[in-house]
Amino acid sequence: MTNTECLRMFEDTIMAAPGSLTGAESLDNLENWDSMAVVVFMAQVDENFSISLSGAEIAHCRTVNDLLELLRSAIHA
Repeated sequence: MTNTECLRMFEDTIMAAPGSLTGAESLDNLENWDSMAVVVFMAQVDENFSISLSGAEIAHCRTVNDLLELLRSAIHA
């Protein structure tokens, strides 16, 4: 999965406009990044990649790029 594809999936998760994120954004500053979005993201990752990310792993992420790197690392593990 390319970086752009990962960003688009995350934009879908938080209902952001396509192409609106660069990856450098702080998760704390994203209006729609809340506990429900975390659950939706975890479900999307599980459905699309058969990978289970834990809430603790996601909680360590500070930026969108951190979150996407976690996903890429899990895909390649």
